[in-house]
Amino acid sequence: MKKLILTAVLSVASVAAFGQGTIDLLNIAKTSGFVSPIFQPNPGSPANQQVGQPSTAVYTGALPTGTTVYGGLPVTTAYDMVLLYSLNNTVTSYSQMSVATIVPFRSATTASSSPSGGILAPGAIPIPGTTGGTPIAFCIGAFFVDPTVAAAVAAGGSTPASIYAAAYGDFTGGDGVAQMGWGSIVPNIQLGGSDTAGGPHVEPSTIQGWTSFSLTVTPEPSTFVLAGLGAAGLLLFRRRCNGPEAGKPPRPGLTGLGSRAERPNGQRKRQVGSEVAGQER
Repeated sequence: MKKLILTAVLSVASVAAFGQGTIDLLNIAKTSGFVSPIFQPNPGSPANQQVGQPSTAVYTGALPTGTTVYGGLPVTTAYDMVLLYSLNNTVTSYSQMSVATIVPFRSATTASSSPSGGILAPGAIPIPGTTGGTPIAFCIGAFFVDPTVAAAVAAGGSTPASIYAAAYGDFTGGDGVAQMGWGSIVPNIQLGGSDTAGGPHVEPSTIQGWTSFSLTVTPEPSTFVLAGLGAAGLLLFRRRCNGPEAGKPPRPGLTGLGSRAERPNGQRKRQVGSEVAGQER
């Protein structure tokens, strides 16, 4: 999967046209005080995402010091980061954004100068269809894709968009192995490079506007099937309890729950006899 990702990254960089707007992609820059590592799913609640700057209890040396205690470890080279963007600065969902590039995370297991949870920063990333000064919205995502899906993508040729699409389809399809997560959407970031008049613009970076987050998993399809059967059973039980038979006395041999069933047999017989006598008058 790593070779697949690196090939896709290099192919994007090689076709960058002169004048395209660029943005510097990274998520850890200790010199500027921005440290937002990405974390694996929380084992105690893998379907729920955690968000916020990490506590030093789980990420030693994090700057600034956060308060979120992540249940999962920082991601490593088995995971990849995706940079999503949109020319629509009012976009509200990452599903409406395009893929700029995908890069692997670092392999370190401690929060050193090259800690896990951070990416192998590729530098300036060109954004298609833009020039310097163009405002965009960006979003940082991360994912782990099932190796069988990755192999299928590689066999058919790959681009950052196709890799991400395969991972997203795997995740939303309830694979049970796939993991994904996204940070906040950051709007109105002016890209670096030359504009159409040749004017220069300082290159921005992605170390702004969002915080650390954890990935999540989706339940396997069988989980949804079992849940559906359980719900159907409850619905049937309620219908039987609230249906036409609900107000009738219990059948012989069954333990009743209503006031009639609780009466002694003799009392019930006398009551029936009285009712019959009353009808004959």
